[in-house]
Amino acid sequence: MTTAQPGRLVPLLRRGSRPTFLLLPGAGGGLHPYLRLAAALGQNHNVTAVRAAGLVPGEEPEHDLAEMAEGALRALEESGTVPEAVLGWSLGGAVAWELCVRLADRGHRPDLVLVDGSPLPRHSTVEEDQGLRATIIGMLGPRPDPATAERVGRVFDTQVAALAAYRADRAYPGRVLMLMCEGDDMAFRDEAAAGWRELAPQLRGGRLAAGHFAVFDPEHLPQLLDAVVPFVGRTSEAVRQ
Repeated sequence: MTTAQPGRLVPLLRRGSRPTFLLLPGAGGGLHPYLRLAAALGQNHNVTAVRAAGLVPGEEPEHDLAEMAEGALRALEESGTVPEAVLGWSLGGAVAWELCVRLADRGHRPDLVLVDGSPLPRHSTVEEDQGLRATIIGMLGPRPDPATAERVGRVFDTQVAALAAYRADRAYPGRVLMLMCEGDDMAFRDEAAAGWRELAPQLRGGRLAAGHFAVFDPEHLPQLLDAVVPFVGRTSEAVRQ
């Protein structure tokens, strides 16, 4: 007997029929960094995430950003979910962008929050990618299940290759909040910010005094919420055309 695969949408917090805030994960597909954020956003929204493909046994990763966005869109349509706000961090920012462009084609313009992501091809060294890979697998804990670690590593490798070939080329007409981190030594941010501004006529920008992987930590989360919560405080009708 064939076991059905788990769905791609993962409810993180749900209370009644409130607006949906959709979260797109970073490279590796882990949702753990979003748990504290979901608890805070859940005061006004139902919070749902999209699980990356390839994290369950027998499932293949998606190989480019368009495929990732189409997979997320298909999961939303199958569940009848129409998000009123979308947030993507890192790789998730690029997936969120491509998803929202497709939602706009269907007459829906959710508020979009981009956290330390880029619309441009990712340039890196083998050493950098190995370090990031180790960091992300390390988030599984000190003694992760070997099969789980192997799947996360394979998803990460596929996503990094996809980012190296990605360049956003379609404008998004909805409201966009771009938040760039100030920590670490990642040199992509100024060029990435300029690229988002060219594509988003309704973009507002901001900075977060945190490193890329620390932005959701308890000591930094309040500044993220101070930017995001007022930005998405709109009614359902405001995001529909």
